Amino acid sequence: MSRPRVPSLCLLAWLVLCAPLRAAEAVTVDSLLRALGAQGIDVIYSSELVPPGLVAPPPRAGRSPLEQAMDALAAHDLRLEPVAPQKYVVVRAPAPPPAPAVDTAPLQEISVYASRYSIEGRVVAEPRQLSSSDIDVVPGSHDDALRALKSLPGMASNVSGRPYIRGSLEDDVLVRYDGITLLDPFHLKNYQSLISAIDPAAVERIEVFSGGFPVRYGTRSGGVIDITPPSRSAGYENRVGASFISAGASSVGSAERWPLEWVAAIRRSTLDLLEPVEEGFGQPQFSDSLGRLRYRTDHGAWTLGWLVLDDRIELGKDEDAETAQARYRDEYLWLARDHEFGKQLRMRATAVLTGSERHRDGELDQPGVAVGNLAETSEFARMELSNVWTWERRDDVTDTFGGEFAASDAEYAYVRTADYSPAVAAAFGRPVDNDLSFGAHPRVFTYALHAAERRRWKSLEAELGLRLDGEHYNMGGDHTQISPRLNLRYDVNDRLRVYTSVGRFSQAQHVEEWRIEEAQQTADAAQVSTHSIVGVTWEPDSATRWGVEAYTKRWTTISPYLDSQLDPLSLTPDLQPDRIRVAPDESEASGLELNGHHEFSERLTAWGTMSWARVADDSPAGDVVRSWDQSLALTLGASWQASRWNASMFGGWHRGWPRTPLTLDPLALGERNSDRWRDFFTFDLRGSYVWPQRYGDFSLVLEITNATSRSNPCCTVLETAPDGSFTTSTDHWLPTIVNLGFSYRWRSRD
Repeated sequence: MSRPRVPSLCLLAWLVLCAPLRAAEAVTVDSLLRALGAQGIDVIYSSELVPPGLVAPPPRAGRSPLEQAMDALAAHDLRLEPVAPQKYVVVRAPAPPPAPAVDTAPLQEISVYASRYSIEGRVVAEPRQLSSSDIDVVPGSHDDALRALKSLPGMASNVSGRPYIRGSLEDDVLVRYDGITLLDPFHLKNYQSLISAIDPAAVERIEVFSGGFPVRYGTRSGGVIDITPPSRSAGYENRVGASFISAGASSVGSAERWPLEWVAAIRRSTLDLLEPVEEGFGQPQFSDSLGRLRYRTDHGAWTLGWLVLDDRIELGKDEDAETAQARYRDEYLWLARDHEFGKQLRMRATAVLTGSERHRDGELDQPGVAVGNLAETSEFARMELSNVWTWERRDDVTDTFGGEFAASDAEYAYVRTADYSPAVAAAFGRPVDNDLSFGAHPRVFTYALHAAERRRWKSLEAELGLRLDGEHYNMGGDHTQISPRLNLRYDVNDRLRVYTSVGRFSQAQHVEEWRIEEAQQTADAAQVSTHSIVGVTWEPDSATRWGVEAYTKRWTTISPYLDSQLDPLSLTPDLQPDRIRVAPDESEASGLELNGHHEFSERLTAWGTMSWARVADDSPAGDVVRSWDQSLALTLGASWQASRWNASMFGGWHRGWPRTPLTLDPLALGERNSDRWRDFFTFDLRGSYVWPQRYGDFSLVLEITNATSRSNPCCTVLETAPDGSFTTSTDHWLPTIVNLGFSYRWRSRD
């Protein structure tokens, strides 16, 4: 494929912005490396390797700033080693290699796992590699790092920041930060969880397992979102910024005199995030603080981390049919010890304290349909200890083993009053009154033991693992589960790889997941599912990657869940007559995913995915697709990266979500999820520009979600006309949203 032609204006801008530095401005290697910051390129180096007076050779004509820096380093036996997109570290150049020999180096530890996707793009089954730093080029990720996951295959999402991974429930996904389990790291809980609590400034890398993940990841069976915080071995980078959604500040750095690294980020909302969904929703406020202090020692490091979420929500106006108020506060505090006993043996131990307080009130006033109010208060506390060991007993054999122990308790108080009109009650199969007053105090002690051996041969890599989980509830007795897992990868040649995975995955009910609105009395049996995956990746050249993957995920034991048949955006779903309890005997998700990534040039990158999938609950009455079944989905993204500006786009299309038909005369519900809404489509845009300053850089970011202003229907709202007859209206997912933001970054000069 030929390289794309650059418009004349863009070519002129490129010549102006990327012209080689004048000799007077690039007399030292240090000045060349500093100048790369204005291009969005971060370089980490020490003054020992690059002293301030280290002279650079005269630049060669036609060389870009990055190439000039590489030439200057090479003249002093140094080089740039990439550690992330647009991020490098200066290291000593290796001695010339001896005569060519057969490559016997072990495969990367992360390469074996099926269904593993990385935003950075450094692993096997990964659909794309972004050309700019981390996740920044995906539209919508400026204020929410997890929004970037919409570009990965197997992800189904709507207005919520929480994705469904291959048909699993939202709660079936394990979210980790710095190796710590986060139970519910999202703002605006109970109201679509519109934004995650992870500030993009505190993210170095996001990895997603949509299935087949190793035994060290437990407690959830649907998928894993593993977030790695940033770090710097020297110097610091500070940032302040604001947008129409949030404002905040962050700092990442390493002390000069102490072996101390830090990450700190704090945010607060700046604009009503729910207003685009429906006007007059009020102004919810949210804030979060995330940080990590890491003290290095001779044989490892101590880490102290924290995450605090605080939400204050008032939705709706007095004359609205629905109003809601809520207050949420979640706190995480963790201490970790990493220790190396030698080149072959290392260990990580963690202690985590989690606390949460949640208060929710709501009122529903739909005369002729339903009226009611509710009040819910819950408190949750958890203490967790974990220890994981890694033993590289040979170059081609790695063993991991560890254990986890946790004690959790929750306290609930719930009061609900709801009345339905006789016609509505009869049509929905509900009693006329839906009152409930209930309290519960569930407690659980959980433990887990896991071990795995990873072995590498010339072209084959395998990992066999076994996990044991156990729970003791005060409301439900004792439960144990055993989960064996096997991952295989075979390298046909340097460009073609085949991999497969099969395993058993279990998921015990957390006490903060108690279905209080249906007065749950005893703990559910742990969910059990079997994942089977086979895939192929092909890299015809260094700029192109293709992948195809087929999977099945079958739940043989599954917990009941609650679903809204008509209006998933309701502020008070537990007061609505369409709320039902779904208790399938079994469930199954299966699908085929294709993904591709191509670098057309150093500046232009494109990626795309195509997915065929089906997820359904099995019952004696027959199969019923889940409400987030996404039978056919396509995504396409592209990014253009220049020296100071970046432009990217993302398009997503899938068949319409399932819906339950409703007839008005007579009022009656059809079969659940037997129909579909109109096909869903969104086209999102993002653009950014960077102005270099004396001590840092100033950037401006513009993001447009649903740029075509397409009305994607989602919800049926039942109402009554003045004459008492029933009518319906249709709500839609997000309309066009424009988010404008700026940030200023400044870095250490050494």
